[in-house]
Formats: sequence, structure tokens, C-alpha cells
Amino acid sequence: MDQPNKSYLLKGVTGSGKTEVFLQIVEENLKNGKDSIILVPEISLTPQTIERFQGRFNQKIAILHSRLTQKEKFQQWRMIKNGDVKIVVGARSAIFAPFKNLGAIIIDEEHDKSYISSQDPKFHTDELALFRQKYNKATLIFASATPSIKTMTKALNGQNNLVELKNRVNGKMPKVEIVDMREELKKSNYSMISSSLYDKILEKLKIKNK
Repeated sequence: MDQPNKSYLLKGVTGSGKTEVFLQIVEENLKNGKDSIILVPEISLTPQTIERFQGRFNQKIAILHSRLTQKEKFQQWRMIKNGDVKIVVGARSAIFAPFKNLGAIIIDEEHDKSYISSQDPKFHTDELALFRQKYNKATLIFASATPSIKTMTKALNGQNNLVELKNRVNGKMPKVEIVDMREELKKSNYSMISSSLYDKILEKLKIKNK
């Protein structure tokens, strides 16, 4: 999937290893001296994504999203422009990152509506990504467990190369427990979460604090 000037739809269930594919593509780009843009739909996901990439590459990573101050944006922009970083992680605004040697654009959870900007400047992130991919002869990855109709149609028509990850890495789906909250009310539990969920959260917090 690291072939230049090609676009892919990476369709895979949660836990199927999509992030590992991202890491390998970025790793190949770094070896070739090329830059990578990784887009995530929610700003809250950005620290988690940065942690994964920093843990793998021990690289300085630029961050771009709308909640940065003007000063912070300028600092990040300058790092990219000066070639001080090879990886950018951010929300849709990161598609404008001024890389001179762009090798890959990865759009995670590409179906998310936050990739469409309804305010000025109005834009669709996927269309800008396609333009930059062709201009830079880069690799473009659309990734999702539930692709948008637009992206899936392009894949079925051969405009995007479809790559499917049908199984989870450990081969098992997570255990799901359904709790009848009416029964919780009978037990005088008037909170928004069940007793079993509360116990599990407490258990995890205790483990984290050890």
C-alpha cells in the first residue's frame, strides 16, 4: 500500500490492525526521506495517535487543529515549513500542512462528517487530499470500518484500491454485556451507568494507579 500516486480504501473492523498499517506506511516514508500527514476526525483523538507514532519512531511530531492558539499554530507551521518534522497529526486543518516532500496522507475514520468544513474556508478534506496526492505523487489512504458511500463507491468503481482487513488481530470480538437499566432502578441505582460498568471502571482505575 505504499505505492506512490495511488489511493486506497483500507476497510477493516475495529482491532483489525489498521493502525499498524499506518505505522508501516509512515516508516517506509521516513526511510525514503518523505513526509506524512495523518488525519483524525476528533481533536480528542490526537494525543492518542501522537503517542502511538512517537512510541514507534521517536520522532518530533507536529500537531495541527483548530483549538491551538495563533502562536501555537505558527510554531507548528514553522516547524513543518522548515523541515524540522516529517510527521503531522491533526484534524482536518492538517491537510494544509506545508510539506515539500509529501509521501503519504492517511485519513482515519474517513466516514466522519467532521472532515467536511461548513465554515469559511469551506472544503471537503477528501477532495483536498486527492489533489495533494496527485500533485505530490503521494500515497493516499482512506481508512474506516464503515466507509462513506462516496468512498466505497469509488473503491467498487476502481478509483480507489480496496484493501480489506476482515479479522481482528486476536481473532476475537470484545465481550458485550447488555444490562437492563430497569432492573438497576429496582436496586436503587439511579445513575446513568450500571453497577457492573461502575465496578469495571473502578477496577481499571485501581490498576492504572498502581
